[in-house]
Amino acid sequence: MYKKTRSKTKKGMVIIGLTLAVMFTSCDKMFEEISPAAESEWPWENVSPESQNIAAEDLERMAKYIENNKLGVHSIIIYKNGTIPFEEYYDPFNEISLHNLKSTSKGIISALTGIALEEGYIDNLNESIFSYLSDYDVDTTGKSNITIRHLLTMTSGLEWQENDLNSMYTFFVNKRIVKRTLNLPLIEEPGTTFNYNTGLTHLLSAIISEASGMSTLEFAQEYLFDPLEIENIQWDTDREGYYIGGSELFLTPRAMTKFGVMYLNGGEYKGRQIISQDWVIESTTTQVEGYTFGADIKYGYLWWLDIGNPLYSYIEDDNRYLAMGALGQRIFIHPELDAVVVITAEQSDESQCDILIRDFIMPALKLESRQDNN
Repeated sequence: MYKKTRSKTKKGMVIIGLTLAVMFTSCDKMFEEISPAAESEWPWENVSPESQNIAAEDLERMAKYIENNKLGVHSIIIYKNGTIPFEEYYDPFNEISLHNLKSTSKGIISALTGIALEEGYIDNLNESIFSYLSDYDVDTTGKSNITIRHLLTMTSGLEWQENDLNSMYTFFVNKRIVKRTLNLPLIEEPGTTFNYNTGLTHLLSAIISEASGMSTLEFAQEYLFDPLEIENIQWDTDREGYYIGGSELFLTPRAMTKFGVMYLNGGEYKGRQIISQDWVIESTTTQVEGYTFGADIKYGYLWWLDIGNPLYSYIEDDNRYLAMGALGQRIFIHPELDAVVVITAEQSDESQCDILIRDFIMPALKLESRQDNN
């Protein structure tokens, strides 16, 4: 089994006790300071919204809405047509502030899985997860049928309730995430039922490490972060040294934007194919339909493609897709408009961040179509 060396492990949160206060404090760690401060390469010009036919008045309304409602928004970036027509940071945050992507990082785990497949570290998505995690003493009865594809589509069949005390304890106190996830009861046939489970994305991180012989961070740096010219990264690990898959990855908003633009461009960045276009298409095409958090959903490989709730009407289209994380982290990709929207926040009512996209940013981006209809 691959073991991460302590010299590479980021000093993370100190757990003193098992009280709920400590648990909540740990899982709400949302930003880090870069020391020494360094800014990654930023390849796009900052331009006016008007130059890209974006309605500045809608963005001004958004600014007033954020101020009037005292929203905990840290940054908003809009990319369009190879430019940055909107980039705003809210004091004390700036372009070199690292933010916890929370579940937005599942999009990155999806990308890394696709790279591992393309580079030959993983043979195929229909392999049993125990091809890579065989060292764990687990009753594999029925569970041996769980495949890498099932992890990507949240259809493992394992019993899990996201955001309950058990899942928080697994990630932020016990931190023996692989073993606890593998030991969950199997309550559904693998591949049949969608059940959102961050434990599964951590298994993907462990599989990437075992398959490649590198830590997930080292793998990501070689195949994703370095090609994207992303220099500033913090990532927490579990007790075994595996980097936490699906959460606790800290990047700057600009780094998030680069990742989103790469997907928008079919896996290409500055003329280099970082992820295959086939993987981008496959991972952002509906792979499973289900019901979660009170809504019917369509899901790709760790990307949200449709959520049957008016709050998410901005992704009601086959080609748009979203990576989203707790407290308002968002990477929204809109291919028809050649646009990417990134939000970082610490907003307890994170629906407010979706309101910003739905009620202000989307109308601003659609100025050109409104003009055409006049």
